[in-house]
Amino acid sequence: MRSGSVLPGDEVAMIEEFLPSINTYEYDGYIRSTGIGRVVYDVKSRAVSVNTLKDVLPEKGDHVIGFVYALQANIVTVRILSINGRSSNARLDSVYISKGKVKPYQLFRVGDIVRARILALLNGYIYITFKDDDLGVIYTKCSSCGGDVVKINDDEIKCIECNTISTRRLAKDYGNIDVLTTC
Repeated sequence: MRSGSVLPGDEVAMIEEFLPSINTYEYDGYIRSTGIGRVVYDVKSRAVSVNTLKDVLPEKGDHVIGFVYALQANIVTVRILSINGRSSNARLDSVYISKGKVKPYQLFRVGDIVRARILALLNGYIYITFKDDDLGVIYTKCSSCGGDVVKINDDEIKCIECNTISTRRLAKDYGNIDVLTTC
């Protein structure tokens, strides 16, 4: 037997080589995975299966905590660390698409720890929103010097070391680092 990691839809074998088994399906001559996990090839019985992870996976409406992984023109990519208070090691990324005049770089910086809600799971993407008061940045450092920051008002923080003031989409409980123990 051989094994390797796969994601949903990944090709794990050709139909001529193996038969689909647990957590796999055949499509267009290929056997594909139905979940996230480790693929197991049983050469003796000529079957391929996927042992799915017992990890927490998100659903619509779930609250997630993660860190801002990348910023683009109108897109924020967040790496999910926990889902509904349970740690997740699935290494899933979610996206927030800004549809207004406010650009993502005015609300977030790479490295910010944020809380969001899953808006939709479509076409392999996890879409998130920050529309509620309890959603937004829950912890950050100064983007200029990396120093500690304090909240000035509902959407501004100030570095206590270099006095840089910057705007963020702050959650109502910004600074409550007890939440990070679930990550």
